Formats: sequence, structure tokens, C-alpha cells
Amino acid sequence: MAEGNTQDKKKLFIKRARQFAYSVIFGYTLLLVGAFILYPYFKMPVVPELVRYVITAQVISAIFSYAVSFLVRKLFLPVKAEGDYWGYIAMRRYFWSYALITLPYFLGYLFFMFAGHIQSVILGYMLSTAGVLLFLPREGDVV
Repeated sequence: MAEGNTQDKKKLFIKRARQFAYSVIFGYTLLLVGAFILYPYFKMPVVPELVRYVITAQVISAIFSYAVSFLVRKLFLPVKAEGDYWGYIAMRRYFWSYALITLPYFLGYLFFMFAGHIQSVILGYMLSTAGVLLFLPREGDVV
């Protein structure tokens, strides 16, 4: 395999991995739009103490997921562009990081489904989107 060809594959992989990250954001943006549409049907009065618990759980889950994703990046990246499955291995590491980063959004959406609290969905959306954008694939992730 020629070196130039390998460089092209690396650049193409990083481009596709970034597109994957943006598609993750787009996917749960569609869920956010759905939450806004359903909000008039789900809204209920909520005890402020329960809201504090949910917001605290979202912030703690965001800190936990950012830390684990940072450890995945430090320990398991960069991936060497050797062999047949290097792209699969790298994408799997991105996928699980993004799945974990969306945990605050999942908690907020779960609370929305049970209590109709749209602010928790928006907070989870902001925390998860910031995490995905923070852990976008970089050029040095594939060597």
C-alpha cells in the first residue's frame, strides 16, 4: 500500500468520523424537536427539589462521561492505520464515547417523559452537544 494512499485513507476516515459525530448531534436534535412538539401534552407541575436532583444527576453524569471519554482518548487513541480493521476499531471507540456522552441528554429526556420538564431536556442537550463537539475526531487520532 502506498504511503500517499494511506494518508488519503486517514483523512477520509477523519472526515467520515466527524460526519458521524455531527449525525449523532442531528439525531438527538430531532428528539429535542419532538420534545418541543409534545411539550403541551406532557407538561406537569414539578416539585423544585426533584428538578434539583435531576439537574444534579445530569451534571454528575456529564462529568463522569467526559472523564471516561477523555480516558478512552488518552488510552486507546491514536489507532494505527494497519491491517484490515483499523477503521472499525477507531470508529468503535468514537461510538462508545458518544454513546456515553449522551447520558445527560438521556436522563433529561427520561425526566421529560415522566414529568414534562423541558428545561431538563435542554440542559441535557447542551451538555451532550458540548461533549460531542469537545471530543470530535482530530487529525492525530489515526497514525
